[in-house]
Amino acid sequence: MEKERRRFKRFDAYMSVKFAAPGNTQAQGMSLSKDLSREGIKINSNFDLEEGALIDLEIDIPEDPKPVKTSGKIMWSRPAEGKNQGYDQGVRFMMMDPVDKFRVLDYAYNHWLETKVNDFDTDEDEGIDLK
Repeated sequence: MEKERRRFKRFDAYMSVKFAAPGNTQAQGMSLSKDLSREGIKINSNFDLEEGALIDLEIDIPEDPKPVKTSGKIMWSRPAEGKNQGYDQGVRFMMMDPVDKFRVLDYAYNHWLETKVNDFDTDEDEGIDLK
């Protein structure tokens, strides 16, 4: 069994992410975040971005008018599952303002909580007489 290498919990909180690789006008676009942690984010793009490349990120938090601007380093890049689905990239945050990091993580955590509450909000006990 492979040992888990992740140090921080991942949250599936979908946010719109603009990215651009400085000096490479073609390696830019929009993505939907796939998961997020304290140290980074997983995005999808049409480009096989080179491991170690630096990119600029602009993360749009739903219902928050101010986007989070930061930079990141490509830690890995691989073809996404499915035909013609682009590439998934793991991006480690570089110089992220602590307040912005809190805003992003707060949204992701609250979204996760809402999802978990909805997972438990089922009628599993239906038909059981507790009297």
